[in-house]
Amino acid sequence: MRPILEWLRFPVRLLSRREDERIYAVVRIGFAAVALLNLISLWPDRHVFFSDAGMFDAEVARAQAESVYFSIFAFARSGAAVTFCMVVTAVALVVLLAGVAARLAAFWVLVWHLWYIARALPATTGWDMVLRSFAVLVLVSPVGKCWTLPALLSGGAKMLPALVSGHGLVLMRLQVLVIYWQTVLRRVAMPDPNYWANGEFMSYFLLSHHARWPGPWVLEYGGLLTFATYAAQAAEVAIPVLLWVKKTRWWGMLLGFALHAGISVFAREIGLFFLAMMMTYLAFLRTGDIEAVQGRVKRWLARRGVQG
Repeated sequence: MRPILEWLRFPVRLLSRREDERIYAVVRIGFAAVALLNLISLWPDRHVFFSDAGMFDAEVARAQAESVYFSIFAFARSGAAVTFCMVVTAVALVVLLAGVAARLAAFWVLVWHLWYIARALPATTGWDMVLRSFAVLVLVSPVGKCWTLPALLSGGAKMLPALVSGHGLVLMRLQVLVIYWQTVLRRVAMPDPNYWANGEFMSYFLLSHHARWPGPWVLEYGGLLTFATYAAQAAEVAIPVLLWVKKTRWWGMLLGFALHAGISVFAREIGLFFLAMMMTYLAFLRTGDIEAVQGRVKRWLARRGVQG
């Protein structure tokens, strides 16, 4: 009976742990930066994606909604209204990056992701979904005062970091696990022909218009690409496990970096996916990691005669 009770208490202990608020600050800054880059990438096509003059009919978007259609673009339908919404979102992301009124800014950023994905679902990508998930998690996580513009302006650059609730980091780490494992499980359930199961996915992908260098050269490396197909899936299973374990998290980060960097090299226009996934790894940092980086920065500044 006692082992069972210990297992039942484990989630409570996990969620009640205290964590360094600087880790949340790093995640907030990383998330806001990547989301801002994503907004910039959407900017040139904003009228095409979100206005009534674009390629996606508003009534079709409403009909495709799984339950309730939730988007400001049901009302902001002109090009000028779309532009205004995106400018406000850009301001909110800069504010979130600086840690000013961070909770309010995070709320706006979350509803922005819900709005534009609902309006132009066919144009969304994997990194849009990652950013939407982390928008929720940043909103429900502790904000803290470290590494915010108000703290810097008030002379709090050297303030001692507080220990805050660790529930947000636990949820972020679980979300990373879900992202990877759900991807693998969906492939397992794919109907035949299942190119992931038979090892042919990489060959077909590199022959497609999505590849950076498509061409018949791919046919000469069938065996190697079969190995790469299975290796990618094995990496996706292993990465979240390695990240969760304190002693192996750097191996998980290295493996994840290699996987997503490789995808970015051979696939076209997918650099934001690489940045979005690297941003999620920030949730696995520990206090010692933050202090080690700070120590290196201080030594680097000291060598150049800059006062810390």
